[in-house]
Amino acid sequence: MLTIGQVAKQVGLRTSALRYYEKEGLLAPVARSESGYRLYSAESVQRLRLIQQAQRLGFALADIRSMLDSAETGNLSNAIVIEAAQERYLALEAQITRRLVQQHELGHFLTDLSNQSTTPLPAGQTPFDDLTARICAGPHLHATPHSMFTWLLEQTECNLTGADSTTILNRLRGRHVHIWQDEDTYHILVVGKDTAIGDALNGLAALESNCSVHDATTVEPTRSEQGYLLTVSGPNAFIYARLFLALEQDESVF
Repeated sequence: MLTIGQVAKQVGLRTSALRYYEKEGLLAPVARSESGYRLYSAESVQRLRLIQQAQRLGFALADIRSMLDSAETGNLSNAIVIEAAQERYLALEAQITRRLVQQHELGHFLTDLSNQSTTPLPAGQTPFDDLTARICAGPHLHATPHSMFTWLLEQTECNLTGADSTTILNRLRGRHVHIWQDEDTYHILVVGKDTAIGDALNGLAALESNCSVHDATTVEPTRSEQGYLLTVSGPNAFIYARLFLALEQDESVF
């Protein structure tokens, strides 16, 4: 049996969160001590981790409760879980597509602005006429996603653009990752027991420790049960999430 404090520590939550889940019907203590304190089992810890992952994936508490109730009564099938996950995936895909389209067009717009400032105008053409023609015309030599990500790092003067980081990042390329966000903090789990992962993450943290971009950012790698966890906090923490998503797909970002 585990106390509420022990369970909270294992899953990285406050005890108030466990009480909230109990109030919402997602988790209940399996017993009470003689003093009336809540007691939990190892299965309670697994249940909490499932709740956490489902919340990270965007499932509402009502959906999570329904899945857990179905599992307890033996009515939960793979089809139910798959259908719920597919519905959530499609909704998320729609949101992402809208943002990607906006990002795509904004990238073109930035390129057009840059080209306008470096290209002489034809006689009789105003800067506004030129900009309108560029934006509304056909394809130009626009920036690729690769060059736009490099531009992002260059604009923030991030140390990730340096030669030292390339060697480190190559050791992380193609690794399986899980990423979740908690307010302005990103948690990046690099799956695997290879000590080279930990060495690379420690090298990355050391490299970024004096980065002017991340003077308000914390980069902290730790060992976890599934692999190595990189926790990044601060206004530019999203850059790391983008970076590791690209690395998992073995994409060249520089």
